Amino acid sequence: MSATSRDLSPQLHAEQAALGSCLLDPRQLALLGPWLEPRHFYRPAHVAFFALLLDHQAAGQRATTEDARRDWALEVIGVARRTIPGFAASYGHTLVAACPSSAHAAAYGRMVLETAVRRSLEEHAHRLLAAAESGSVQDTLELTGTLHAVIERLAAAWGPIETRSRHPLPQAAPSCDGRAAQAAWDHQRMLLSTLIGAAGQVGPVASWLTEADFVDDGHRVVFQAMAALDHRGEPVDELTVLWEVQRRGALAEGTISVAQVRDLLDPVPGDPAYWAEQVLHCSLLRASATSAGIVRVMALDASVGAGRLLGASLRALEPADRLRERHRAATGTSGPTRSGPLVLGTRRQDAATRSSTPADRPNHPAAEPARPRR
Repeated sequence: MSATSRDLSPQLHAEQAALGSCLLDPRQLALLGPWLEPRHFYRPAHVAFFALLLDHQAAGQRATTEDARRDWALEVIGVARRTIPGFAASYGHTLVAACPSSAHAAAYGRMVLETAVRRSLEEHAHRLLAAAESGSVQDTLELTGTLHAVIERLAAAWGPIETRSRHPLPQAAPSCDGRAAQAAWDHQRMLLSTLIGAAGQVGPVASWLTEADFVDDGHRVVFQAMAALDHRGEPVDELTVLWEVQRRGALAEGTISVAQVRDLLDPVPGDPAYWAEQVLHCSLLRASATSAGIVRVMALDASVGAGRLLGASLRALEPADRLRERHRAATGTSGPTRSGPLVLGTRRQDAATRSSTPADRPNHPAAEPARPRR
């Protein structure tokens, strides 16, 4: 802790200034205490020292004269030296020297909080991304709910956020390695091959599985054809589906070939609902990974303010949220869920005042992947 404020990053300098302002004028704790928390600081010693300041806030408020405030500050520094590892008495004076003006404590506190917002969102988005990439549906559902809770807690401390913004969200390519992509393709193929033999389940499956859940354009158009035929009350079999695919122009455009359609519609035994759920799982993992990637990109961009970052993070999570809702509808589970619109109570009001696989089947070779739509 011997580094001077000139050697520190703006974020750590802001932490020093916020703590120094409280040492110079303990009345600032009454302003910072309702919304700035010890965990918003990055350095462990700063976390512990701000908690210590809050514990001694009442005594500081009673120090009405300059001498009394100085004695209070020296007492708090002495307690910190004895109880906080690595905290030297001289560092208390460093904190005071790092504060340009104790009257600007709220501004320094907002800097600390903004850094905490960015750091916390990046950390939790990273965890969500790792869970989605690992293929754990349960962990992905739980961590998506956790990220929502973190956003709401931080928004309660920050104040008004930009839930609707003219700024577009950054692009983030879906994280899907070769094995995950192959698994998604296999699950989609098995769904179509089992569904054609159980046409009565087309309607129930289509009630919660959508065309957006398919990564292969050819698989997508075949599923669309099945769902359309079922919706119109027409028979669903190999020929009617092929005819509907042709009517949709997919054969002429080269999205899929007749041979590929016939191969997909070669019935195999199995439960379509099971394979549909596997397709939905893959879609959920892809959407969650993409949403987490977007949040991480924004959190790592220091030019994005906290209010905009929090609101944009909620917008980035919307596709994953929709998948979570459909997953609950499909599986009948309650699972982790959002708490709905932000209900932030008096903390929000207080903050506002601060606002400045088929290949394994015998006699059924794997089909060539359909060509993507151009």
